[in-house]
Amino acid sequence: MALSRSVEDYLAAIYRATLKNGTATTSEIARRLNVSAASTTHMFQRLAQEGLVRYKEYSGVSLTKAGEAAALDIIRRHRLAERFLTDVLEIPWDRVDALAHRMEHALPAEVIQGFARILDNPTTCPHGYPIPDAEGNVAPLHDFLLQEAEEGQEFVITRVDEEDPELLRYLAEVGMTPGQQIRVIRKPPFDEPMVLQVGSEERTVGSRIAQAVYVREPETAPA
Repeated sequence: MALSRSVEDYLAAIYRATLKNGTATTSEIARRLNVSAASTTHMFQRLAQEGLVRYKEYSGVSLTKAGEAAALDIIRRHRLAERFLTDVLEIPWDRVDALAHRMEHALPAEVIQGFARILDNPTTCPHGYPIPDAEGNVAPLHDFLLQEAEEGQEFVITRVDEEDPELLRYLAEVGMTPGQQIRVIRKPPFDEPMVLQVGSEERTVGSRIAQAVYVREPETAPA
């Protein structure tokens, strides 16, 4: 079943919101897509009629099996396009999300397959999120927010929030990118800024970054 661009946008937004927050509320999806709550509710009802989501008023929305399969196909196209833009065209990672959003709707399947072949089937996008395979399988996430990391421990950055270009530019400037090993030097109570060792540098980061960077212990981190 061919899906419209707006339907694809909603399914991808629901998938991303659920991945990050565990739920996808009307207000969150409306914010992500910059549309009204009324428009979002109307679309939820339409998607439910088409069997792509389960919707209950005031309780948000979740993807059905068919909806999740469609969402993962969109996510695969998006993340492979991001990887092509960064790895081949060398476009900075703070710009590729918006560009890939336009490409994911326009490029035919053979071009996306070509991206995967040229890039040797990458497993993550530039921001560290897993790329679903051609069958719709996606690797589970076994990481946690930097704000939950313990003082004195070493970690590897796995992924970062991809929605804020300004934040991505800053993270790139200070070397806090996926694959970078860090150590929590000091973690004061009451959401005070954390002090990290990033490579050979000390960095002080506030709650905005601590809630946007995901880490895991080195021995379980992917290469």
